[in-house]
Amino acid sequence: MQNLLQFLRTNFHYFLFLILQGISIFALVRFNTYHQSVFFSTASTVNGNILTSRKNVINYFLLKSENQKLKEENILLRTRGTENYIFINSDTSVVRDSNRVVQYSYLPAKVIYNNIRKEKNYFTMDRGFKHGVAKDMGVISPLGVAGIIVDVSENFCVAMSILNSNFVLTPKINGRTHSGQVRWNGKNEDMVQLEKISDQYPIKVGQEVTTTEYGHYFPEHIKIGSIESVEQSDEGKYLEIDVDLATDMSQLSEVYIIKNKFGKELKTLEAPYIDAN
Repeated sequence: MQNLLQFLRTNFHYFLFLILQGISIFALVRFNTYHQSVFFSTASTVNGNILTSRKNVINYFLLKSENQKLKEENILLRTRGTENYIFINSDTSVVRDSNRVVQYSYLPAKVIYNNIRKEKNYFTMDRGFKHGVAKDMGVISPLGVAGIIVDVSENFCVAMSILNSNFVLTPKINGRTHSGQVRWNGKNEDMVQLEKISDQYPIKVGQEVTTTEYGHYFPEHIKIGSIESVEQSDEGKYLEIDVDLATDMSQLSEVYIIKNKFGKELKTLEAPYIDAN
């Protein structure tokens, strides 16, 4: 208490100055129209900036929640597509919801490591066994194909990137399935190539390249990219085609892991015949 009184006595003149200064400013603003207008205008600006900053801070912390909501909405929209269903009843005279079973479902994941500079590239995600992830599940970005899962631990998984020389996929060009394949030549991380596409087909720049129902990694109609260039190959009967990737693999972050409900069953059933070839 003694220290407080001593402090007040020592700094009395400063406190008196501040009190008188405050009274002077109040009187100036209260009884002078011009100064009153300037004061309230300045106060409104400062208050607006404070409120804007406060809102930005709140929005920053709400981003994660909003992002999760968007992911859930995207999953809901994706699963509504007919390509995600398989029809198990051939009786076309009866139309019931029980005729359709969801074949593909989607699990959101975040990429925590990604490489695009090597010939054989991979990326890692924050989902594993405990989230229902298994090998041979497809991975897509919001824009298109990204890779296929090749290894899984309890909490994480690794996918072979579409920018991997071992990655192979059957393409559909402009809605038509072709016997060729999608591969990466290891040169440009924005482009993949189409191989063994016959020059008898009218392939044009700008046509869309999507997935087919073959392979069981992806539902059909998932975008791979758009045709950037078409040239005759040296072999004569095939075309050399560059495809501009739909997914920017250098910016890969938020992705979806695709679960094929019948993937394991189909793989087990087909294995003896595929291996025999």
